[in-house]
Amino acid sequence: MRATIKDIANDTGLSVTTVSLVLNGKAYKIPEDTKKRIMESASKLNYRPNQLAVSLVKKRSKTIGLIIPDIGNVFYAHMVKGIEECCREHGRTLVLCNTNDLHERDMEYIHLLTDQGVDGIIYVMSRESDETAGKESVGLLEQLQMPFVLLDRFLTDTDHAEIILDHELGGYLAAKHLAELGHKKIACVTGPVNLADSQRRLKGYARALQEFHIPFDETLVFEGDYTMECGERAVAALMQHGFTAIFACNDLSAFGVCRQLSKYNRKVPEDISVVGYDDVLYAEMMAVPLTTVRQPVYEMGIESVKQLISQIKRKKVENKIAVFEPKLMIRSSTMGIGQECRI
Repeated sequence: MRATIKDIANDTGLSVTTVSLVLNGKAYKIPEDTKKRIMESASKLNYRPNQLAVSLVKKRSKTIGLIIPDIGNVFYAHMVKGIEECCREHGRTLVLCNTNDLHERDMEYIHLLTDQGVDGIIYVMSRESDETAGKESVGLLEQLQMPFVLLDRFLTDTDHAEIILDHELGGYLAAKHLAELGHKKIACVTGPVNLADSQRRLKGYARALQEFHIPFDETLVFEGDYTMECGERAVAALMQHGFTAIFACNDLSAFGVCRQLSKYNRKVPEDISVVGYDDVLYAEMMAVPLTTVRQPVYEMGIESVKQLISQIKRKKVENKIAVFEPKLMIRSSTMGIGQECRI
């Protein structure tokens, strides 16, 4: 059985009140030798505070909820690592909920985490969450008066705390790199059209084409869903259009692109240059290391914890928006027109 304050009182022959004051750091007038006896007894009996009881008294559970779309995606795994490590540094426990990119589960987990008494929620919206669904989730968080931070995926018109990336700049950097290499037929595999981050990556891609006087060709744009399978489908659909380079709006779909190109006997980068987006762990480990746009997701995860804890301590909603900048990581999957392969 778990040792209680009453057990320590019985062991030391002291009152429950005296033991409680010492263990809660409020023994201002209690002699040092008495404090020592109590702490030695607590150590001997392996006493640990009942956190549920503490949270009921203090109305703080020291727990943070995290709702993410897909823990199987290494992009989110890296994000979770930053969040969990920052939680530990701040004495918080993390409760992880995986939605499998379903909006219905977003809503279920918001209710569940609230019922569990978490102090706040870090929320990465599901792939299903368009503006309407996203606002429904945010509305529920507001109704429940739950402190929260939106991470990675976001709403275009909101006044809540957000940790986001400049995705338009990311799309621009990817397409600009390919245009600088002399490519004129640059295909693009987008994310879901309903997501703001996907829209902004496409907008950056279009801006780079315009800057290099390359006409925007809708036949070279394939709407994907951030999966490896969509990258494979994109190649099959785009192959007839004779592109020389392709920008995939995440690394998972870029991996699908590369795999499908090999089935068409097209080599990367000799025949087709490929740029991804995210810079997940395997991007550099691929047979042809992937040129990609790096998202600092670990650092973004840390910032989300800091902002949420600030909200919890201040007991008020904050609308601070932290915008991180992407970085182009040039590797071996891209080369210039007429250039010799660097591999």
